[in-house]
Amino acid sequence: MGTNGSLQSTPEGLVPVSHSSLPTPAPLTLSESFLLPSMSTPPTSSPSTNAMAAAVSRGTGLIRRASRGAQQIPGRFRRKGSNAHRDSSSGPVIMRRRSDSRGVADAGNDVSDFDLNVDDDDADDDLFLDLNGEPINALGISSTRPSVHSLPEGVAEAPVRDTRLEQGTSLMKVTKKKRKDIKFRLDFDSAKVYWDSSRPSKQFYIDDVSDLRIGADARHYREECGFPESFEPFWFTIVCSISSRSKGRSTKTLHLVAPDKPTFELWTRTLDCLSRHRIEMMAGLVGSAEKIAKTVWRRAMEKKFEGMNHREDQELLDFAGVIQLCRSLHINYTEATLREHFAKADCDRTRTLNQAQFLYFVRRLKERKDVKQIFKRLAPTSGPEMGKEAFFFFLKADQGINVDDDINHWTSVFERYARASKPKATPPSGGEIPLPLTMSLPAFQAFLSSPANSVFAPASADPRLTRPLNEYFISSSHNTYLLGRQVTGESSTEAYINALQKGCRCIEIDCWDGSDGNPIVTHGRTLTKSISFSDTIKVINKYAFCESVYPLIISLEVHCSPEQQAVMTDIMVKVFGEKLILKPMNDSMVLPSPEELKHKILIKVKAAAEDWEEKLALADLPNGRRPRAISSPWSRPIHLNDSLVPNTPLLASTPSMSPPERMATFWTSPPTSTTSTSTGLPTPAPLSSAEDSDSPHVAQAEDKKRKKSKTSNIVKVLGDLGVYTRGIKFSSFMSHDANTYNHVFSFAERTFDKVCKPEAATKQLLEEHNMRCLMRVYPSGHRINSSNFDPMKFWRRGVQMAALNWQTYDLGQQINEAMFAAGDDRTGYVLKPAELREEYPSPVIGHRKKPKKRVKFSVDIISAQQLPRPRGLSLEANINPYVEFEMYSAEDKGRVATGEGGQDASARNGVSGIGQPLRKRTRIVDGNGYDPNWSETINMTLDTRYPSLVFVRWTVWNSIDGRSVNNTPLASFTAKLSSLQQGYRHLPLFDINGEQYLFSTLFCRIKREDFVEIDESSAPIPCSVESMNTWPEPSNGQSRRNVFRKVFGRTPSERKKRKEDLQYFDPREADPGFISRSHTLER
Repeated sequence: MGTNGSLQSTPEGLVPVSHSSLPTPAPLTLSESFLLPSMSTPPTSSPSTNAMAAAVSRGTGLIRRASRGAQQIPGRFRRKGSNAHRDSSSGPVIMRRRSDSRGVADAGNDVSDFDLNVDDDDADDDLFLDLNGEPINALGISSTRPSVHSLPEGVAEAPVRDTRLEQGTSLMKVTKKKRKDIKFRLDFDSAKVYWDSSRPSKQFYIDDVSDLRIGADARHYREECGFPESFEPFWFTIVCSISSRSKGRSTKTLHLVAPDKPTFELWTRTLDCLSRHRIEMMAGLVGSAEKIAKTVWRRAMEKKFEGMNHREDQELLDFAGVIQLCRSLHINYTEATLREHFAKADCDRTRTLNQAQFLYFVRRLKERKDVKQIFKRLAPTSGPEMGKEAFFFFLKADQGINVDDDINHWTSVFERYARASKPKATPPSGGEIPLPLTMSLPAFQAFLSSPANSVFAPASADPRLTRPLNEYFISSSHNTYLLGRQVTGESSTEAYINALQKGCRCIEIDCWDGSDGNPIVTHGRTLTKSISFSDTIKVINKYAFCESVYPLIISLEVHCSPEQQAVMTDIMVKVFGEKLILKPMNDSMVLPSPEELKHKILIKVKAAAEDWEEKLALADLPNGRRPRAISSPWSRPIHLNDSLVPNTPLLASTPSMSPPERMATFWTSPPTSTTSTSTGLPTPAPLSSAEDSDSPHVAQAEDKKRKKSKTSNIVKVLGDLGVYTRGIKFSSFMSHDANTYNHVFSFAERTFDKVCKPEAATKQLLEEHNMRCLMRVYPSGHRINSSNFDPMKFWRRGVQMAALNWQTYDLGQQINEAMFAAGDDRTGYVLKPAELREEYPSPVIGHRKKPKKRVKFSVDIISAQQLPRPRGLSLEANINPYVEFEMYSAEDKGRVATGEGGQDASARNGVSGIGQPLRKRTRIVDGNGYDPNWSETINMTLDTRYPSLVFVRWTVWNSIDGRSVNNTPLASFTAKLSSLQQGYRHLPLFDINGEQYLFSTLFCRIKREDFVEIDESSAPIPCSVESMNTWPEPSNGQSRRNVFRKVFGRTPSERKKRKEDLQYFDPREADPGFISRSHTLER
């Protein structure tokens, strides 16, 4: 941003951000209460907090301090008046309004040069159509769903300045507990909405709005707050992405009700129009057309003369005005460089610029010398422009594209961009032969930064995912309902919307008893707020297939009473309808393929109590023979190769670090809201379906109860929903449950580590199991700051569902998103490499080693475009950028990779396996955050058994003084190596919260060689170490003493046990106040 695969234990990575490590603005919610007459559908009440939890929430106890630890540190470095720069900004920096297009990482940001007049009437309109003929805006984002929250298509209509909004109108602000009429005002100049001018916390910026929901899109929020359907025409919800993350969450919602339809339409139309207009202004300035530059000039003159009459020759800007305009447009050049460009444009030496001179000034800023060099190399003899033959040569030789495979497509691309900068041709007269089309430099630059030249490999026109479900890596989320921290965060349906819009295919729901008889979703026995289970299911149903048509798996962690389990079942059956799988699709004893399960929802839930009783009876049968009718009607036996390893039970769990003793009652106390009216049944508190509970004491207490009762508390009607994803408590890979094709084993990451110890006999059985059946691994419950593990550690063992905390954009989540970011991988399903699947040739099982291959590639880090200014950096300070390039592999050895070029920035111990990347960096460019140029080449070579699990990351840093390194991270981009296309590509950049920058890119050249298999017959393979310890290496003397004690010690002492446990314990998991290198740099 490794003990136990914890990514936070790697001190050199980019900001392993947890939601607890960022500054906190005041919340949008009001402190005053206002009660309306009772609604027909009151909101579902959340469970009341017990005495211990209440005491913790009132005081500054350990849990609260731990959860907020690092949060206080960046605040000390925040500058007062930090909003002043935002008030003068001309538009957004972050691409927030992207609800209709996940990530848009493959979109081109720098669409064209100012000479490319694609907005003019005589330009080719086809330039703004995607490959499917859909319109795209200046960012290359297609938007096919007409709604209030879609991105602008083409040219956005300029917002109309309405004095009613400036003076303020009354709107009802709604939360689950409060309703109050408040006067809201819109400041057009600073593009913000506020309702208390004396309190900066009572406002939001238009540029922070990620979604504006009305009608059916906002219905679930209206129902959550208990408003009847009659309010729907007046209700709108504003979703904001706050980069500073109030209360550990980056997403905030503001629910408003207009008093009448005209007021509703005025606010929604104006907010949407203003947001679109500002986005297009910034996107256009990045490189669209001269028309945008003229618009910027017009706005500046209107502001200067304040509507007064004036002559055109009076429209002038001095150097101070140009500087101010550049800063508002996020042009981060040094003042000296801007003065040099100003002097060149000021040809009459008046120390001012008129409109024509300003446009020349902008053209100079937009000149791309790096692209110009490439263009000159390609068209040295054909004149000032490039012909089709030269363009095709570029595609073949530099971009690695086989043009002949789709000659018509590439001819169309060439003609589209060649015509874009030219007037439409008139029919030739007199039999004249028209000249062949040629591509100008601006058109070539437009192509390089367009979706047609995406860094990611394109998706198939008709992807076919026909292998069984267990042969895919599946995009998976843990505690999906949380927006923030594990202990004191907030549950929200918005979290499900975010995950599903990003293509997640396995989500989690933690179900508990609600006080009104209706189940709720929350992180049990913590201070997290709850949401209604019914609302959650409705939202999931609405967004389940918005990004991917392939099956959605819902992992249920059930802590409800039998009565409310029945309610859960009824809700899911009614809401999901035909989407829900209720019985097997055929008689096959192999899991169906994602293709067969399109638009279907699978429920992962534990087996019912009746099935457990049958299994216990089966255990007493001679030879353990299983009658076919026993267990679930959907469970059929499969045959594992049990000749490799004897039937070995799971190793005893290593004692893990628990919360302090004084907090033990908080972790183990039952929720007071759970109720049960049945007699003779277990009380709600111990009921649980989930071996994957991530609250430490909860899991331990329930494990003890299971050992005594060995029964499930799931009712049959709910357990029967687990048709193809039947949750089973792990006991052994040789158990009867492990011989059913439709079961799912769930492991906490630490338990998984024990099973996969190098000396563990179960490791090979686990890998063989994952070739045939499903497995899910989730983060340790001790990660109370919602950090993530390294998913590669589990993918390399064939685990299909490595579930991560999506609300934390640390290295683990970056790698996870990169796995599913390109081409057909965007479906949320990635086919495993052949070595991890059952197919011909025979899979690698038993003690055979997977073949090792050599991976070689190079990256030319050429330049960056319009880098963002770090938060809190003064306007007078310069940006001194440099780039770190890292390669991550799934190898668990020591030094497995080598690199050439750049400056070495790897860990001193030379390790380059899991959690320890091979890292190189460029030199520092002084004072240029606008178009820094490095032109440095980095070559890397890796020997690995997992060539498909190689990830690379570019991180742009700012050196505060222009000399030292590792100061402030500006942006990053992470990708799977096999997903990247070769050649010259613009890489999108993301901030520390995973939000894409609107106009910031890296320009690189990527070269990859084919994988080459290595002959290992002549060289022994070094022993592997599954989990690398990040604790300091012991001295030789200490190491010898440890070996002596291990060999000659008769019985293990408690002290020794504790030492051994340390290899599974990362202090950064339990201490969110721990500040790594990257956390420090966030300041």
